[in-house]
Parts: sequence; C-alpha cells; structure tokens
Amino acid sequence: MTSGTDEPGSLVILVGRLDASTVSACRDAVNSALDLGAGPLVIELSGVHTIDATGLGMLIGAQRRAHRAGRSVLLRGVPPRVTRLLRATRLDRVLLAEPAHGTVVGG
Repeated sequence: MTSGTDEPGSLVILVGRLDASTVSACRDAVNSALDLGAGPLVIELSGVHTIDATGLGMLIGAQRRAHRAGRSVLLRGVPPRVTRLLRATRLDRVLLAEPAHGTVVGG
C-alpha cells in the first residue's frame, strides 16, 4: 500500500492493499490530512485492489473523525469490488462513495 497527499488536507490517494498490514500507515496519512485541512476530504481509492475489515474500519474511523471536526469524507474512484463490499456490509449507508464511473452512492 502506498499513500500520499496530493493536495494537503483535501486529498489522500491510497494504492494497493488496504488491510491489517497497511492500515496503520493509511490511517496516519488520513488523520494527517484531516488535521491539516478544512472542508471535504477526498480519499482516492481507484488504485486499491484489496480491502478487508480492518481497512473498512479505518474508513469508518476517518468518517467519524471528520464529522467531529466539521468535515466530510468522500471516497472517490471506488473500484467495483469495493463498491460491492460496501453494499454487502451496508457501509454504503454511512460512507459517501463515488464509484470509478462517477455516480455518487451512499452517505
């Protein structure tokens, strides 16, 4: 997993796996962006090919932390398999997600 902040405080790009072995670094990148910025935080997931329960938990935690800070989180470029997982776990009801083709779902 690699992560980066293209636009400090407003965009975090995650690539690779989002699982127990990578979630700590990803959480640090997201929390840093939440601390630095204002307004919506976009988490780019188009490069994420695998996500597990730990990764989903990190995304929920980011959404909660953003809400407490008066911000919102948008998951952008969500791959189809991750979209299916969000729907299966009903997390599409709490996480605002924009699938890779551009339609906003959830939230």
